[in-house]
Amino acid sequence: MGLFDKFKVPKAPQGNDVHTNAPEEQRVPISVVPDIDDEPGPFSDSVREHLERLTAAADADIASLDPGAFDAALTSRLVSAERIHSTGLGFSYASHFASHIHEVLTLDLPSAVVTLPDSRIEESNRRLPSLINRGRTNLLELLETSPVDVDRVTEGRRGLWTIIGDSPYTASFARFLNDAAHRWLPDVDDRNGWVFAMPYRHAILLQPCGTAAEVRDALEMVPDWAQRMHADGISPLSQHTYHWVDRQITCLTTEEADGTMSVHPSEVLEQVLGIGRRAAG
Repeated sequence: MGLFDKFKVPKAPQGNDVHTNAPEEQRVPISVVPDIDDEPGPFSDSVREHLERLTAAADADIASLDPGAFDAALTSRLVSAERIHSTGLGFSYASHFASHIHEVLTLDLPSAVVTLPDSRIEESNRRLPSLINRGRTNLLELLETSPVDVDRVTEGRRGLWTIIGDSPYTASFARFLNDAAHRWLPDVDDRNGWVFAMPYRHAILLQPCGTAAEVRDALEMVPDWAQRMHADGISPLSQHTYHWVDRQITCLTTEEADGTMSVHPSEVLEQVLGIGRRAAG
């Protein structure tokens, strides 16, 4: 087995379109937008036209959902900020999760995952905070019920953890990283937080930062693996690496003009490593 052979390809969708017998006046009108992660590469005019055709076809198939089905399917998801806005579909409601990463709402339907731009949110006739709360609640439930493979990857004496799952929301579980990390790695020392990455939608890279040695492993391995998995994975999300501590997220990487990535430890990680920041002035 090659190094990247274990990266999972998502299973084929199961089930059919959602059907409802609710009275017409009780249904929540919702137009379906294709999952943006399923479209490779940048969104050119031809790709946008393709999205529009798919959307029109989906609208014809799924005219509405009853409120119960809508709430059950509504799920928060982490996406590339640049990618979501390059669709031209409008996502002004998207909230900031971390540098380069936004949180949006989707419908997790039996036959597909569909992304909800501004127009679809407006069609729901619901207040945005209540929709976001419902979406996050459903994402947390998926975290608790979705199986993942937790593996230790080593290079010499260095190591990191890979979290790989079939769920297209696996990378989005980073929205609740502290809860998720304690579920996957209950016995590790997380006193200084976690270095993590979300290279593609089925994967999270994770390394605790309890000791200086663990921090060095994190800073040396996670950015490199994030870039490699981002390039090779299904539906890439982000090639950047982050530090999570006390619910604060710091981006540790910067893309340089030549396309390479530089790594800059957060202040907390510098303290663990015994590196003092030069005083101002």
